[in-house]
Amino acid sequence: MITDWPLPILAICLLLMLVCTLAGLLVGQMPDFSDPLMGFEPRDTEIGRKLMTWKNMQSSTGYRRALPIYPHNEKNSFVDLDFSKRKEKLLQMPKKETRYRRMVEQKDGVDGFFCGPPAKSYSQLVFMSKTAGSLWNLQAIQSMCRIEKEKIRSHPTFSEICERNNNKECCPSWSLGNYISVLYNRSSCMEITQSDIFHTLVLLRSCAPDYHRGALTPLCIGPSSERGKHSQCAKVPEKCTRSSAVYQLLHFLVDRDFLSPQTTDYQVPSLKYSLLFLPAKKGPEMMNIYVDNLESWELFDNYTAITGMDLGLKQNLFHHYLVLDTVYPVLGILAIFISMSFYLRSFFITFMVMISVIGSLMISFFLYKLVFRITFFPFVNLIAVIILSSICANHTFVFFDLWNLSKIQHSAAGMLQWVKQTMHHFCYLMLVSCLTTGAAFYGSYLSSITSLRCFSIYMGTSVLVNMAFMLTWLPATMVLYERYIKVNCTYKPEDYWNSNGHKKFFLSLHQKLGSLQSTLSETSKLLFEKLLPCGVIKFRYIWICWFAALAAGGAYIACINPKLRLPSSDLSSVQMFRLSHPFERYDAEYCHQFMFEHQEYGEGQHMPIRLIWGIKPVDNGDHLNPRVNGTLVTDSTFTIHNADDQRWLLELCNKVRNQSFYYFDQNKPSICFMEDFHRWMESRQCSQSDQNHNLCCNQFSFPYASDLFLHCIKMMVREQGGEGHESYDFGTRFNSDGNLTALVLEFQTMYYYSFNYSKTKTFYNTLNQWLTNEIKNAPPGLQNGWFTSKLSLFNLQHTLSTEIMMTTGFSIAISFVVLLLTTWNVLLSLFSVASIGGSVLVTVGLLVLLEWQSNVVESLFVSAAVGLSVDFTVNYCISYHLCPHSDRLSRVAFSLKQISCATAMGASTMFSAGVIMLPATVLAYRKLGIFIMMIKCISCGFASFFFQSICCFFGPQKNCGQILWPCANILKEYPDNPKPNGTFTCSGNEKQNRLRKVPETNTENEQYELQPLARNLSDSFDNSTTTSRLSKRPSILSEDMQLSDNKCARTGAHHIQGEAQEIHDTTTGHKVFSHCPALQTSSPYRQSNYSTEEEKPEESCRQCICQRMNSKTWNGSVVDHVHVHNMQTQSNSLQSPKDDSPVKYSPERSIRMYEYSRCLCSIGSSFDALDSNETCLSDIDQSTKLESARCSPDFLEVPDSPYHNERGNLNGKRETLRLALRETVFDPPSSSKQTNMLWKIQSNQDDDHPVVLPNSKPEMPDIWIRRSSDNSSGYIN
Repeated sequence: MITDWPLPILAICLLLMLVCTLAGLLVGQMPDFSDPLMGFEPRDTEIGRKLMTWKNMQSSTGYRRALPIYPHNEKNSFVDLDFSKRKEKLLQMPKKETRYRRMVEQKDGVDGFFCGPPAKSYSQLVFMSKTAGSLWNLQAIQSMCRIEKEKIRSHPTFSEICERNNNKECCPSWSLGNYISVLYNRSSCMEITQSDIFHTLVLLRSCAPDYHRGALTPLCIGPSSERGKHSQCAKVPEKCTRSSAVYQLLHFLVDRDFLSPQTTDYQVPSLKYSLLFLPAKKGPEMMNIYVDNLESWELFDNYTAITGMDLGLKQNLFHHYLVLDTVYPVLGILAIFISMSFYLRSFFITFMVMISVIGSLMISFFLYKLVFRITFFPFVNLIAVIILSSICANHTFVFFDLWNLSKIQHSAAGMLQWVKQTMHHFCYLMLVSCLTTGAAFYGSYLSSITSLRCFSIYMGTSVLVNMAFMLTWLPATMVLYERYIKVNCTYKPEDYWNSNGHKKFFLSLHQKLGSLQSTLSETSKLLFEKLLPCGVIKFRYIWICWFAALAAGGAYIACINPKLRLPSSDLSSVQMFRLSHPFERYDAEYCHQFMFEHQEYGEGQHMPIRLIWGIKPVDNGDHLNPRVNGTLVTDSTFTIHNADDQRWLLELCNKVRNQSFYYFDQNKPSICFMEDFHRWMESRQCSQSDQNHNLCCNQFSFPYASDLFLHCIKMMVREQGGEGHESYDFGTRFNSDGNLTALVLEFQTMYYYSFNYSKTKTFYNTLNQWLTNEIKNAPPGLQNGWFTSKLSLFNLQHTLSTEIMMTTGFSIAISFVVLLLTTWNVLLSLFSVASIGGSVLVTVGLLVLLEWQSNVVESLFVSAAVGLSVDFTVNYCISYHLCPHSDRLSRVAFSLKQISCATAMGASTMFSAGVIMLPATVLAYRKLGIFIMMIKCISCGFASFFFQSICCFFGPQKNCGQILWPCANILKEYPDNPKPNGTFTCSGNEKQNRLRKVPETNTENEQYELQPLARNLSDSFDNSTTTSRLSKRPSILSEDMQLSDNKCARTGAHHIQGEAQEIHDTTTGHKVFSHCPALQTSSPYRQSNYSTEEEKPEESCRQCICQRMNSKTWNGSVVDHVHVHNMQTQSNSLQSPKDDSPVKYSPERSIRMYEYSRCLCSIGSSFDALDSNETCLSDIDQSTKLESARCSPDFLEVPDSPYHNERGNLNGKRETLRLALRETVFDPPSSSKQTNMLWKIQSNQDDDHPVVLPNSKPEMPDIWIRRSSDNSSGYIN
């Protein structure tokens, strides 16, 4: 069908692409990449469900929401009044603070000079000494002021975005120089002196101990009347609280190690880093300043340098670079297809392959969006473009090699046979490779991270869709190219190119490129068909040990020590650029070097615990869409109004206080909710006038009745209202009907927040175990309680640490299952999986050595490593499985020669694409390039050396390891001889003895047998190497005959016809039979005669003629063109069968003609046959089969050769011819027995009159057809 209808197939595929593309793009919303980090959170894990539920509770808590903190539906006017008062109170808080600052401004020169204190919302620059010394010196401080003026304030847009004071001027920056100048009344930071710096250091040294022990706080700054209200400020010296400069310098501008308790006693403390706050808010407004003045690397002078910054531009800059750096992946993809065009030697085929890749991606997007109904398309899915291009390129290289092989083996068979022969191997390979690769990608769906799940679905679907295109689109493209494009290529005559200089230049360039291409072709042929097979087989012991050691080392590094480093920051500060980028250095290094950042986000804060009842920790949202977080699920069994519930909650308070992990903080909420309620009830005196006081007062004893408890709880909540936003984090929750729905209790622990996974894991396991034990003894209404804390980073770390290897192992396991189901060979499946696993382990081990963090992008690469390692190994596996030989070494050589060139080309193209992506600024692109280079090269090495070396030792022979089914009779049958057609070897120590089986006489039926005329070697061995001694007798077809056009380059058909004419005309002169070196044989039917004489020029030229014919397999049509005169003579003799006068030939010329014919017959033997059950005659019509038999030695009638026989008579005596084909027996008999057999053969030649049908395939013997003498009067027609 593909051969007959290539254009309709291409049209249908193209129409399918267009329809799916339009449907995918026009239906529904387009992908949104505004937040590339969306979907990196783990979903549906134990911790993830709790965090998601708590996130939904926070968003649902509040006035007129699903979970109000007090029952607002009850008809009580004071509820709304209370809320309005509380709202007014919250709104008035900033105003009070502002008025307080104005009061301070009148007394504090620092606050009068600056526009308030520095804040995290302002842009920040980090300075470091250029000389690796301390920044606390005059030159460094003035250098910071100078750089700020040159890089920031000189920019035209700074005056538009800066904060302004009452004089409408830009506020000064919060820097060391400005603070010192204010303290000592200098006009600017450039006017300060060394004395000012010294006195400031003395002041900071005396106040630093109070600051580090927590006594010096903003509450202590100001008039003494204000300080007296806070007990911790009493012991702070007045000079430290007189001005806010001391606190702000220690808290914001100097690193936390400067004047720390460990360095306070140093005579000259070292200031490593200093922070400068710009009077401009963080955000997109700073983009122009950054791009123009801060993006360059010249951010230094002789004293200081800007090494980090936080301008609030990380997300915006990421989008900016994301667009600019897209050129690198595009160039990488172009490199893949340009390499493909050089390999295929056709831009048309390359273009069509590119269309198939784009079409596969768009159809996969259509299925992903409209069939699978997945609305979230993460940014990481775009990586599929590069991965699918590499997979498609590898398959295209294999198809191209198989297509050329089919054309060479069956040059006269026609397009239909080429397609059949190619697709016989390629279909099987594509099914196994793509199904295994797709299954490996689908295996990553087990991950809990949304982006990885979406990527696994999209990538796996793309591979399967591309498989369909490779099985239809690619062969149809090749048929179209061969039929309509390649045959229409016109070549201008030589005079046309010599007409002017430009044409001569292009002609010279074309010739040089052709020479280079020929050189590369010969080099690759030598490397991949000679050196590589012999090198793999000879050194198989070394390869197995070496790659096994690499795999073991990679496993140790990746799984035991040091392993992949877990992320040390939340997703909000995830690494987007290379570590040397100032934004990344601020987040990774400097963020926690300053106290204001360290106290809020860094390590050292006590971990809170939130106990929650009434809401189930369920994540019922869409796990493939991070925008859909689900809804809250209430616990219908929750209740706290029973007496047992009240007692248990009160006991829980006392138990928590007695735990070693409990930390009491008077400024933080307490877990003792029931104790607070009981204290509130006891504090209320009963009143006869107020019914509420009569119900909720101290006349009732604990525990309280259910109705009374619920009524008084609501009353207490209304009275207390809520102070600030913290009231949203703990306490009771009501539903829209005013019923108590949930209870949230919170307390502090002795554990500190840490980026270390082990410390946080200890904290989580300890608290989880404690709560589990307590919940067991809880009343039924409180047994569904759970807890959460600041665990978002720990959730990501835990997910990555446990799921990366799990998903990788599952992908490898599912690859083994698919391989087993497609090959039905256990051994090959195990060896393939071992090679794939080794590739992944070594790759991950190298990533560890490169100090990669195991973040979401890195985990995506690791999960994709299995899918990218499959194709090379599977290609070798299928080639080995389909090899027509039964012995291991021949199969290994066969698969290496057939697949290694395409494999190496696929790896090299991906390596070049990875190199192109290295200069990218966006870290994801850069890491993708590194990963692609590593995984492709490593998987190529494991597939070519490790897998093949294992097969050399333990590879299945014949049908070994094959799963047998009831239909086992359809399995491939191999000869019983353990070395059919010879065994691959790179040494000459093995002697191969051949004896034919003597036929049994049968008077009733004519008996015919196949007798080997050629060597006892497989085609894999024939081309294995010419650089080593294969055996003591050379092969029948030397590799030097193939694809060589060095000698007699312009020898044409006229020269061949001339040789044929000379052979016909010459009738005298007898010569001893001298073998052509390319045609020497160890056949038992003639004695081997190895001549050491030098070849004559005419013999070399004659050999080149054979070489020039290497593009066509021997067939009758070729013989027609070469032996024109001889065929005419034969035709005349056939027309006169009664004329018995033989045609006389010169022995020398006859030998030449034999060499020509034998060359044409055997020229295809250097290529790997896909089906050993066919001969060179099987693909030619019947009219040419008999005519082609003239290529046999007896047609040449060499009198003195052992092949001299009379022509056989096949037609005219009977309508049908029955052949009894017998296998050749390869046993090592004694030399005397062989001699007797040879004598027997030669003695019967004159009577049997054999007709030799030469076989072009090296693994098949030539056919000798023998008849009795009474049936030899006719001729072949």
